[in-house]
Amino acid sequence: MTRREFLTGCGAFVAGAGALRLPADEGAGAAVQTGGHDPNLTAFLADIHLLDDSVRWKNGPTQSSVVLPRLVAEILAMRPLPANAIVLGDFSASSGWEEDFRLAAAALRPLADAGIALSFAMGNHDNRSAFLKTFPEYRGRLLVPGRIVSKVATPNADIILLDTLKCREGADWREPTNEGNFVQGELDEAQREWLRSELAAATRPTFVCAHHRAQEAGIVKELVTAPCVFGYIFGHEHTVAESFLHDGYANSQTVQTATLPSGGYWGDIGYALFRTFPDRSELTFRQTDFYFNRRWTDRPRPKHWLERVKAHDGTTITFWHEKPGNFYRG
Repeated sequence: MTRREFLTGCGAFVAGAGALRLPADEGAGAAVQTGGHDPNLTAFLADIHLLDDSVRWKNGPTQSSVVLPRLVAEILAMRPLPANAIVLGDFSASSGWEEDFRLAAAALRPLADAGIALSFAMGNHDNRSAFLKTFPEYRGRLLVPGRIVSKVATPNADIILLDTLKCREGADWREPTNEGNFVQGELDEAQREWLRSELAAATRPTFVCAHHRAQEAGIVKELVTAPCVFGYIFGHEHTVAESFLHDGYANSQTVQTATLPSGGYWGDIGYALFRTFPDRSELTFRQTDFYFNRRWTDRPRPKHWLERVKAHDGTTITFWHEKPGNFYRG
């Protein structure tokens, strides 16, 4: 795909934004799509980092402008299609400019056109006001005022999407200059209180997702002690990885975590497929490349880069819908 082809359709997306498919209901009893879509299957993307260089930087588009459409095409080739697709932040390569979100909308539009419901979280390079201008129908899904917080229901589990985009202290979230480009993330107290209430009332297996690590969001204890939470999925680090959350080595309760690859910028490149079952959920990584230099085009990949792709592609993490015995002492 050329840069001209990639930019084409941005205007068409804005003109037809009302056609973007979002879940009709995010409650536990939400209806799920059948037929050509698997309601138990969700595609995860993160860190797509698009940049409209015609408006901002003059050093050419990011590698994501070439890679992301390929990843989208691969998802669209699946049969059946996933019912949901989730992007865990960093739509923009830098400061969350509106032009970057329009590029993202154009790149993701084929998923929506195929009947796949799109859901989003904010990353440190994003901007809430620019996001909502580009995806105005998402306003009706916000569960915490002023934050891009939403929920996706699948037949066997619920997925909570948090907003860890940091603002300057005391800033009005609607002011674009007060957001983005803080590498670290945070969770404001309103979200924290909402999350505690939501997890306390949950009766179904729940997975919590955000752009940053749970440690940065300050919610490790909430996740580890909630009986319903069986996994935490995040982006930001452009690395395929698995780990565990725990609130002290003397405690037996843990929560598995998974870090997503980048949608094309640098590091591990690819996406992940999340499939839910009554007793477990499985996250399978699809890694297509690995690189650090976005202009690495005509040179062969180093052998250890290629080995990393082979090692990660197809790797599956299983999240069992159970926790160890409750010996929590916190």
